[in-house]
Amino acid sequence: MNSLINKIDFATLLPQKQAETLLSQLTELNTSSQDILVDPLVLKQSENVRHWKSEWHSLTQLKDCDNTQESINNYEKLTTDWLIQLFNTLFSDQQIVLSRSDGEPEYFPIQNGMPARIEFAHGFFASALHEIHTSPYRLTC
Repeated sequence: MNSLINKIDFATLLPQKQAETLLSQLTELNTSSQDILVDPLVLKQSENVRHWKSEWHSLTQLKDCDNTQESINNYEKLTTDWLIQLFNTLFSDQQIVLSRSDGEPEYFPIQNGMPARIEFAHGFFASALHEIHTSPYRLTC
């Protein structure tokens, strides 16, 4: 199995400009976190990033070459589960969660002590990315 063929190209999930912006922000985040590794909290975050990166790498190795609908659906579910866990871990201190919706996407603000919720359409990975990007909630890492 050729690992280059199995890598996900996020540029196909977002318009070019948004993909470039996301890449820039992730690169900046990585660079800034490397500059302040003396803080124990930053060290823990760095460990988490390595963990999530390792899990993502494992997921990309699982992608099946047969391109059957079942295989595609399974891969979509696994990568979406990974994204939900990553998001909910990174933003746990900001009272917001990412979750699947059986229907259309919707944003629910903080209410009655419950965290804000971003629900994305039909459990699709691309929908989750879109909803995160367009969320009215101010996310800071």
